[in-house]
Amino acid sequence: MIKESNQLTRLVEKALPALSGSSVIYNEQKNVYLSQGYTSAAGNTYFQGIRLSDRIIVNYDFGQGYAYLFLNGIRIYGYDGRDKRLLSSRSFHCTGFSESFAKLQCEEMLQEYLRSQMKMLNSTVDEQQVCEFSKRLVSETLTSQKLLS
Repeated sequence: MIKESNQLTRLVEKALPALSGSSVIYNEQKNVYLSQGYTSAAGNTYFQGIRLSDRIIVNYDFGQGYAYLFLNGIRIYGYDGRDKRLLSSRSFHCTGFSESFAKLQCEEMLQEYLRSQMKMLNSTVDEQQVCEFSKRLVSETLTSQKLLS
């Protein structure tokens, strides 16, 4: 298990070059990779949380204040095993973090991305299918235990 975890950690570091020079650790309880943080003059610590599946990477920008964990942004990348491509991003300002809020935001972001791609391709897909696919993809990413196998 530790060998596999080390391999996955190296893969995360490779998949997100923005973390180069920064190591990541895996929090098994929350199923998230966490980057090293830095502490501001105000005493808040800022770091990234990363969850991935074989299709997408969800990258959270977190801040830890004296009272609570807050969410500053979410970026979703498409990932093909070698390269990542930004699909969507949203910024928040010190929004208290909750798993349900973050999950809903990710689902909406993917739905918007898929709709924009359909429009660009002059194609149509049933709206219910777009919603179900987005929910399934996000759910798989949030619960994936065997990442990028």
